[in-house]
Amino acid sequence: MREQMIFYFVFLSQVLLISSYLPRAILSRVRYVVETYPPSKYPKLYPVPIEAVEKAQRNYKNMNLFALLVGFVLLFIGAYSPTEEMLNWDSISVITIYFLVQHSPMMIAATSGFTYFNLMRRADSRTTRKAELHPRRLFYFVSPVIIGVAIFVYVAFVSFIIYVRQFDFSWFGGYWNIFGITALNLLLVGIIVQNLYGKKKDPYQTYEDRVRHIELTVNILVFSSIMGTVYVAIAIGLHALDFQDLMPISLSLYMQLVAIIGFRAFRIDGINFEVYKETPAVA
Repeated sequence: MREQMIFYFVFLSQVLLISSYLPRAILSRVRYVVETYPPSKYPKLYPVPIEAVEKAQRNYKNMNLFALLVGFVLLFIGAYSPTEEMLNWDSISVITIYFLVQHSPMMIAATSGFTYFNLMRRADSRTTRKAELHPRRLFYFVSPVIIGVAIFVYVAFVSFIIYVRQFDFSWFGGYWNIFGITALNLLLVGIIVQNLYGKKKDPYQTYEDRVRHIELTVNILVFSSIMGTVYVAIAIGLHALDFQDLMPISLSLYMQLVAIIGFRAFRIDGINFEVYKETPAVA
């Protein structure tokens, strides 16, 4: 019973953090940009009418409000559930599905962001552009120590799976765990490579801003690799030690940590907005 109460408290934290606090913080930053750098003075920042930007903000707010209400409904039903599982179902599955609901507004916003930058490139009427001749190497953007930690965590995870496999647990996925974590890390490595060597999405972005963006993105992805690998190891360990009651708590805490780390990608401090003026001061 104590573990169940702790779980609902932690889940309430997930509901409020991911579907209320973080969305409000993101919308606050968007409003700050629109008010401080309006279309009249920074037209290149707005490849679409300002009405479209305001509509996107309303949609994002409403989607998060829906996710917030769903979370409260889950908490209400769970409080009166005759079992310790949410919705009389597997709590892990409920948390996972709900996290996808919570994360969907951000995924839709990210997809819209690609379209937004494509419109920026189409609207870019410049006939000459400056090429970036600076070499981009991984250790220029992330500390070798952090990369070393990520590699150590992965190797330790593989060793841990090999060790646990000898106990022949009926529920244990064995080497499929290694396959899954390896696939996750390869995906993250691919995104890192794309950020390092791919074309910049924003055609007006300065070299300094792009370096900061790549550094931030690469560090987020490396930390995501470490966190994902560590969480799977913790989940397997809790199951092996017969602490399954703690698994929903650990999953909810992990998802909140993922959201907090991802939120760092929305930093706007230090961005050179002068490039979006009709005649920018910095090319």
